[in-house]
Amino acid sequence: MTDVLPNFREIAHRHGVDPDSVTPEPEESRLDKLQALLGDTSVPYPIPPGQAQEYLDAARGGGLFGVGMLGSETVDLGQYVNFQDYAKYSQAEHLSWACLIAEQQKTKHKYACREYLEGESVFEIGGTVIPDYWLLNARIFQQTNWQLATVSMIIPAELFFTCHSKRFFPVTTFMRPLEQDYLQEPDIGHDVAGHVATFTIPAVANVMRNHGLARDLVYAERDERIGIASDDAEASQIQSYADELLLYAGRIYWFTVEFGLVMQDGGVRDFGAGILSSPGETRYSIDSPEPNRVLIDPGNDQDLLRLATTDYLISEFQKTYFVMSSFDRLETLTPDRILAAAKRAAKLPHYTWREIVPGDHVLNVGTIMNSPNEKYQRLASGQPQDECLNRAAIRNLTLLDRGIVPDVSPLTAWKSPMPAVPEFARTWFANAKKAGTLPKIEMPLS
Repeated sequence: MTDVLPNFREIAHRHGVDPDSVTPEPEESRLDKLQALLGDTSVPYPIPPGQAQEYLDAARGGGLFGVGMLGSETVDLGQYVNFQDYAKYSQAEHLSWACLIAEQQKTKHKYACREYLEGESVFEIGGTVIPDYWLLNARIFQQTNWQLATVSMIIPAELFFTCHSKRFFPVTTFMRPLEQDYLQEPDIGHDVAGHVATFTIPAVANVMRNHGLARDLVYAERDERIGIASDDAEASQIQSYADELLLYAGRIYWFTVEFGLVMQDGGVRDFGAGILSSPGETRYSIDSPEPNRVLIDPGNDQDLLRLATTDYLISEFQKTYFVMSSFDRLETLTPDRILAAAKRAAKLPHYTWREIVPGDHVLNVGTIMNSPNEKYQRLASGQPQDECLNRAAIRNLTLLDRGIVPDVSPLTAWKSPMPAVPEFARTWFANAKKAGTLPKIEMPLS
């Protein structure tokens, strides 16, 4: 094997990887494996012979994998369409995969829940070369009835959840730089090594699909309202509201599918793909004293609203993790309940990822915890705080400035009322608005 990088072997050995194993199989060998796989009928979702042959012919014909073609549906990715050109991956990219997988395995086997590890064994997630999507897609379909759809970048929420409604999971085709642990945008190390194992956890797969169906409900309502809109301005407002609802539904997805934890064997275990794709965050999510950990019941409407109204950032490790007592509770996240929580969130003040709030069942109070009113104090006094806190503070003050008095009854919103916004903060907001000095932030608000 020819070393492309001067320190190729040194890097491999540092992560416990055999450098001589970082070599993809020849194309013909992979195609032979694909042929054998497609003929396997001892799987939950066997592929009909005719469909299997069409799929194999497409792969043998030199076609690049784009959107899975083993089910009865497809998805239009529009401008985000992409293809995996397997032959173009460099040795450095394969080594990056191998090193990341090696580090992930060390943390996954210590911190991941049993169901996740069982899923990894089903899909053979690991190895020392980037997976070939022709093979991986077939395995996923046979085991779960889901497929892959390759995208070029982070895609809009509408398209992301459209894919989910049709049981397609969007995956990128690029690999993060060598020895980079955390990446705020999805790559193969997140999409494949993080998510694929979760498809075998029925509750997780179901809630992913249900988010897609919730998206369908949101846009069915949008289309009906736009059809009777009086002008373009009203139509634009209707579109913005639909996008806002998907944002709040996406928070439920974020704190469960991406960054969820579950109680198991008397302790807390990870199942969220966003956590488990980063060895550093995997350790941090359970061992670090820094983040808050809050026990929730997704079957409880107030807990579901807690997720939908909690803002976060994607640029660093999470500051609050939500823990479920069991996967059974995740099964309660129906499309209707997801949509109802999103609609309620649009009319309420919001919390941030650093806050412990009244009514929380707290497992751990983190060292970076903020009280609900601290964001207003920092904003009004010009003290530094992260964008998440600024965004939530200004949103909530805007809501009050409009004269909207949110319903914060303990019985109809959260488990306990949100603390009243300090009067000094409202005065500061009014003065800053009049002077045109309010911080400029991206803030959806109907």
